[in-house]
Amino acid sequence: MILSTVYGILIFIFVIIFLINSIRHRKEVKIYLKYGVFFAVTAIVLDIIVVILIPNFFEVMPLPTLLAINTVVSVRTVIFTCMGIYYCKKLGIVEIPLLRRLFNRTDNFEMITWKNYITAILLAVAGTILYSVILFILTSPQLSEVIKQLSKDQGSRLGISSEPTVLTALVLIAYAFGEEILFRLGIQNYLAQQFRLSGNKYWVAVALTSAIWALAHANILTPEWVKFVQIFPSGIAFGFLFKKYGLESCILAHGIFNLSMMGIGPYLITSTG
Repeated sequence: MILSTVYGILIFIFVIIFLINSIRHRKEVKIYLKYGVFFAVTAIVLDIIVVILIPNFFEVMPLPTLLAINTVVSVRTVIFTCMGIYYCKKLGIVEIPLLRRLFNRTDNFEMITWKNYITAILLAVAGTILYSVILFILTSPQLSEVIKQLSKDQGSRLGISSEPTVLTALVLIAYAFGEEILFRLGIQNYLAQQFRLSGNKYWVAVALTSAIWALAHANILTPEWVKFVQIFPSGIAFGFLFKKYGLESCILAHGIFNLSMMGIGPYLITSTG
């Protein structure tokens, strides 16, 4: 629980920093607002679909609570998107090439070819999956008691199965979407800009962000260190993928990785002691 507490404190600090900086630089970042709103709406749509697929959702979480949470998450998404793009501009990094093309802005996309783009994503996914499989085979991890109890309690209360389903897949995609905005677009580029880690020093920002991201996965497996050792290198791969091809590539790679591990994981991770 200590690692989870440390993670919670760090994220709270980053949220405050981003909020303050978004107010300080409101004139510079307002032109990026449309991208933040786009991502926030996408997250809300995913959340609505998930809620629809959960039979007893409102028996566990009242509608006002859900609306309050979605409001906070949406505001955070907009702020981290706008400030993340702002930091990328300062660093000279391609941030959201596909989305810019959607909004008829092709300047960043000219540096990217589809063949290289797709190849890089597939290599990142294949590498992280292969690494995870080998790690889990060597360490034989189990689900932590916290996750076992949570799955049992929440599953029965919400009326959902513990087996992989379309609902599980959507939740994992939503996690990938939100985490990449928070970590790769936001925190990684804030650290790089704040501590002057551009160019050859950018790897430091990637490593620091990966370590923080790994903390987010505490209390999932036993022994606990296995999850950290799995996630940290994955964060490195996604971090450099971001630097080369922008946010959308990371979301795609992370989403495919999550879905793949959803299918592979049950054969490598035991849920019983």
